[in-house]
Amino acid sequence: MTEGIEALFYYQQLYPLDLTGILVKESVLNGVINGYPLWRQEAMPYEAIDLYAGNARRFRVFTRDANLCPINITGATCYLTFKQTASGPIVFRKSTAVPSEGMIGSADAGECFFYVLPADTQNIPICQYVFDVTIFLAGGDGPYTTLIGTINLHEPVY
Repeated sequence: MTEGIEALFYYQQLYPLDLTGILVKESVLNGVINGYPLWRQEAMPYEAIDLYAGNARRFRVFTRDANLCPINITGATCYLTFKQTASGPIVFRKSTAVPSEGMIGSADAGECFFYVLPADTQNIPICQYVFDVTIFLAGGDGPYTTLIGTINLHEPVY
């Protein structure tokens, strides 16, 4: 996973006992459609993400094929699904078909965005959740699960 900040700080320039925070607005993720089989299972990209309850985060997802070439997602609908367990009920789902939840970015680069808002995580239990990104390509071809992972939801100190 690549966070939205390249260089954090130089510790040589900090005074003793100074506190330094990091603003993470965006998490960049890479998913794969039809990955190569690996030990009888599909090689699915997996991400582990830390998120604080009540905080906003934008997820930027790039979709690739098994050769890591971009998939054109023009006309596609992408979903980010958030659950407590893989077989449990959906806690929330984001769709690129709803402008306030997500959008297709550069379609020919396989780029889509999802917006996790403070209200999405404000009143749910603090624990580890699972998520996946699923894509229905133009013409209804799919679904393709391109990315899976966990989100460790932390309690903020206010």
